[in-house]
Formats: sequence, structure tokens, C-alpha cells
Amino acid sequence: MENEHITSTLLTCASALMAVSGILMALCAGLACGGILWEAASCMFFAAYHFRLAENKKKETEESEEE
Repeated sequence: MENEHITSTLLTCASALMAVSGILMALCAGLACGGILWEAASCMFFAAYHFRLAENKKKETEESEEE
């Protein structure tokens, strides 16, 4: 398996882009729109973190089953 953390990496990239969009929306359109995007970005960051934990746990269980 080349990149076992592809899901969490893609979620992290998407949440970073959403955070940047939140900053731009807060500056241009309004603080409420930017806040909503910041909240969505933080949820995506937490989802990426938990995907990373799940991927690591799955890898550890597969390695322990092989032994």
C-alpha cells in the first residue's frame, strides 16, 4: 500500500481550503458566513484526525494478526 493515510490527507487538504475560504468570506461577505465555513473546516480537521487514528489502528491490528 503506497499511501495508507490518503483519506486523512485529502480531508486535511479540503479543510485547509475551507479555512482559507472562511477567512476570505469573513473579510469580504460577512463574519457570519466566514464563521460557518470556519466551523465546517474545524469539523473536517477533526474527521481527518479520527480517520488517521483509525487507519493507524487498522494497520496495527493487521500487523499483530500476521505475527
